[in-house]
Amino acid sequence: MHTPTVGSADFDAATDPLAATPPAAPPAERRAHPYPSGQAILFADLRGFTSYTRERGDEQAYRLAKEFTTLAVRSVDQHYGRVIKTLGDGIMAAFPQPADAVRCAREIQEEIARRNAAHPDDALTSGIGIAWGTPIEEDGDLFGSVVNLAHRLADHARGGQILVSPVVVAHTSGQGLRYIHLGAHDLKGLGQQEIYEHIWRDEVARITTNEGRLNLILTKDVLVVELGKSLQEQVQLVRKLLSDRARRRHGIPGFLANKVLGLLERGIPQLVDRALFRAGIGLEHPLADVTAAFERNTLTVRIRGHRGVRLGPKDVDPRLAAEFVAKLTQLKNAGSPPS
Repeated sequence: MHTPTVGSADFDAATDPLAATPPAAPPAERRAHPYPSGQAILFADLRGFTSYTRERGDEQAYRLAKEFTTLAVRSVDQHYGRVIKTLGDGIMAAFPQPADAVRCAREIQEEIARRNAAHPDDALTSGIGIAWGTPIEEDGDLFGSVVNLAHRLADHARGGQILVSPVVVAHTSGQGLRYIHLGAHDLKGLGQQEIYEHIWRDEVARITTNEGRLNLILTKDVLVVELGKSLQEQVQLVRKLLSDRARRRHGIPGFLANKVLGLLERGIPQLVDRALFRAGIGLEHPLADVTAAFERNTLTVRIRGHRGVRLGPKDVDPRLAAEFVAKLTQLKNAGSPPS
C-alpha cells in the first residue's frame, strides 16, 4: 500500500499542501449548468457511534447523533446539495457539482472541530466519502455503483478524514481544493479502488503509519491524532470497562470487567503508550502539550507528559519522522516569547 508523504508529488499539481483556504463557492449563475449526467454522492457518519452508545446510553447517543445530522444537513443546504436520507448517525446527500460536495464535507469537518474545541470531553468525529457518477433514482432514493463507492469510502475514512474518488479529483482540479493520493485500497464488495484524501486543515506535516492505524497531523496550532476504526473502538471500549470497574469493584461483574480489560490492554499496539490509551487519546492537542524526538530510528511523540506514541522504521519512513520533529520544533520556537 502506498503511504502519503509530506510535500510529495502525490499532491494534486494545482494544490500545494500549504496553500491558502480554497476560494469561495462559485457564483449562482454557473450552477445552472451542472456536469452532464452525473451527481456527487456524499456519505457522512459518526465514528465509534456503537461504542459511544454502549458507554453513554441511548439517550446521550441519540442527542449526539441528532446534533451531528442537524449540523450536516445545514451544511448540505448551504452548498446547493439535497439530503437524500438520514441514517441515524449519518446522512446521504447529492450535489450537482462535485466541488460543492467537497466544500460541504470540509465545512462539516470544520464545524465538528470547532464544536469539539468547546466540548473536549464529549468530542465527536465523522468519516466522509464522496464519489461522482450517474446514480439510479427511484422513489426519492439513489442507487448504483457510485452510491456504493461513496458509502464504502465513508466507511473506510478515519474520524476527521474526507475520502474521494479519482473522478472527483479530476472534476475539481484547479478549484483550490487540495488532495493527497492514498493509493489503492480494498473496499468491501468493490475490490481495489484508488483513493484520494481531501486536505481540509492547514497542514504543516503529517505522519501515517504503514498499516494505517494512526495519523499524526501537525498544524500551526495543534497536533491532530486520527485513529483507525479498530483502534478508536478499542479506546472507547477500554474507557467503558474502566468506568464499569470503578462502579463494580467486587463480585463476578468486577472480575469479568478486569479480565476483559486485561485482554484488551495486552492487545494494545506497541505504538501507543498504555497510559495514554487508557486515558483516551484526544483528537487535538495544543503544541505546548506536545514534545517529539527522533532517536535510533524511532519517533516518540509525547502528549501531556505521557510516553505517548512510538513509531519505528517498520511503522513510518524515518525521513518523514525526522522532518516531523524538525517542523514541530520550528513551530514551537516560533511561538515562544523572547527570552
